[in-house]
Amino acid sequence: MRLLIIQPTADARTLRFPYRHAVALLAAALRKSPYEVSLLVTDGADEGAMAATVTDTSPLLMLMYVDSLAADLAFHIADALRSIRAVPLILFGPHATRCPNDCLSMSGVEAVAVGPADGCIPAYLQARGQGPEYLRTAGLWVNCETGVMRNPPAKAPPSLADQPPPARDLYADVLDISGFAEVRVARGGEAGDASDEPAPPAELAAAWPGGAEWPLMLRPTAGVIEEMTAVANDYFDMAGFRITNERWASIPVWLAEFAPRYRQKIGLPLRTTLHAADVGDRAATLLKEAGGEEVRVRVGSGSTFIRNEILSLGTSTEELENAFAALHRAKLASTAAIEIGAPYETSITLDETLSLLVRLDPDRVEAVLHWPAPGSHSHKVAKENGWLVADAAAAHRAGKPSLALPSLSEEQLLAALECFPYQVVRPRVVPLIRWARRVRIGDRGTVYELFVKPLLAPPVRRVKL
Repeated sequence: MRLLIIQPTADARTLRFPYRHAVALLAAALRKSPYEVSLLVTDGADEGAMAATVTDTSPLLMLMYVDSLAADLAFHIADALRSIRAVPLILFGPHATRCPNDCLSMSGVEAVAVGPADGCIPAYLQARGQGPEYLRTAGLWVNCETGVMRNPPAKAPPSLADQPPPARDLYADVLDISGFAEVRVARGGEAGDASDEPAPPAELAAAWPGGAEWPLMLRPTAGVIEEMTAVANDYFDMAGFRITNERWASIPVWLAEFAPRYRQKIGLPLRTTLHAADVGDRAATLLKEAGGEEVRVRVGSGSTFIRNEILSLGTSTEELENAFAALHRAKLASTAAIEIGAPYETSITLDETLSLLVRLDPDRVEAVLHWPAPGSHSHKVAKENGWLVADAAAAHRAGKPSLALPSLSEEQLLAALECFPYQVVRPRVVPLIRWARRVRIGDRGTVYELFVKPLLAPPVRRVKL
């Protein structure tokens, strides 16, 4: 049976590096059954551009990965696909999980995955056509003649020992702009909106207590090393590995087994994102011994309320301070990831964020404008208060705030976005940045955009090893 996965990409950054682990993992799970899987990555809904791929692959069923920034594009693609080849369409991905009702309304959609797609779609396809019981497949909401069958989320597997390596061959390149390849050694355990495998929104999952979120599960270290070895052999120019799922280092026994094996068998630099509560001296030391190059920690905001109630990070200020102190002691490069312009952001919370960053003293600050993904708690709060700008997704893709906050202007948010990374590692240039942002040169832009920004070195501190 031939299957085609469609992956809409609505922003330039995703188009440059389209690899998505969830897509590659689903393809690998489907290939374990007699399915032939192809992939189409597209940044438009042009029927002519898609028709050639659809005709060549002649799929009997299509699947579409949908993230929140590409949701509008996915609607247009679904309409176009019906004109090209009228076969059933199954949706999966972060937006499908958080907004299944919205996705079920797309043209030609037969089912929507409300959890990890590789855990439910293969079973659904195998049972499909063998009687009505396939409509009850856990993890899927299914459009049927009598309405919508809203099944509970699929339960986590007993272990990850049999999980196949992702089908990276679907993509032309699996290395990011820095030359790092993503490997996921754990699944589950992440909280709310912090997860890249989100659980269904609380109001949807309330009927199935305990079944919406997977517990933290780690793959056997031997399988991880085997996968990494295969990737390193395929990409001789790769710079290292980026390990995802921020809770993977939370079990000391697993990390203690993995670190020496990785150092001996692989030996390439490691980058990762970790939950602050999991970063102590033992974990930091083991990561350093394994070849850790950079550890990113989601700080979110200096406001405890925004960090935990809006962004759902579940992290205290004390845990953040302890984590960065441990990274400094282990001489591991540290990155603090913050979000500017979340609901309830004010000049006071911006000052709290800056103050916290100065105390944490990271080697790099990664600042982004907050994106309230539909279906998230942040989106709900923003919508209830009327803070969403018109076409918030388009605004975010254009590098502008997606929320019109009552006490902060767009310029104040953008200035914080540009200044905060320098405020920590090179504070003397911040007055220049603020001045240059205020001076315009006709219609060409500001002095900052035209002259200062192109000449500024990246706001990164060199780590003394």
